[in-house]
Amino acid sequence: MPKHIESALVKTTRNFIWNEARSPPINLEQLYQPKEAGGINLLDIKSRNEAIEITWVKAYLNISPTRPTWAYVLDLLINNLKTKDANNGKRVENTFLQNWDPPTRGPNSRSLPNEALKIIKTAKKHNIAFALIKMSKNIKKQLPAWYNLGAPQNTYHKTKNKCLQETHNVQSVKNLIKCRKRLTRIRGDPLHVPQKTCACSDCKRDRNKECKNPHHCAQTANEILSKLAPKFNTKSKPKKDGLS
Repeated sequence: MPKHIESALVKTTRNFIWNEARSPPINLEQLYQPKEAGGINLLDIKSRNEAIEITWVKAYLNISPTRPTWAYVLDLLINNLKTKDANNGKRVENTFLQNWDPPTRGPNSRSLPNEALKIIKTAKKHNIAFALIKMSKNIKKQLPAWYNLGAPQNTYHKTKNKCLQETHNVQSVKNLIKCRKRLTRIRGDPLHVPQKTCACSDCKRDRNKECKNPHHCAQTANEILSKLAPKFNTKSKPKKDGLS
């Protein structure tokens, strides 16, 4: 609901309750309270509207197969808001699953519909974030490879990342693990060797996709994975706390 309409409704409600008195004896905040607390259960229009906006945020954050189509469209619109380092060799996918903040002010934000801006601002206001106490290995694998929430600064490198993104189409942590796997393969014929001309099946396949140095890309994937914080690292086991 537009703010001017919200304000008009609040004003109309106040005038109706107090017969347009200039100095109401009791403020509206008190009237919003239940009768047991000295109020009259008056509808708090502002809080109701904010609650509706939170339900939109909830729907947008739904990453299950039942996620609404409009949420994917909103992903594309938000991801087009390029922050200063958004093009620094990193692929933007979902601001709530990645460590980057889209602008909500200035010329860049004006390309977003008002409803989209409301969703972002509402989420920021209530500190909505992806913050699981524990994550299964499967969830960690599904998280984005780029702007990963567990990646410290200087994890990514524009030049090194380019081939992983464009040639290998790496999007998730699972994709990075698959690319890295050849480095630890101890069986097979032929084995992977740390050379640009490695003849293992994975490197041959990648060269056919026009990757100039598959071993180097595998090393880059390994470097990114090794820098992830323990909570987001698939090799780290969660500490036993008796909660689950």
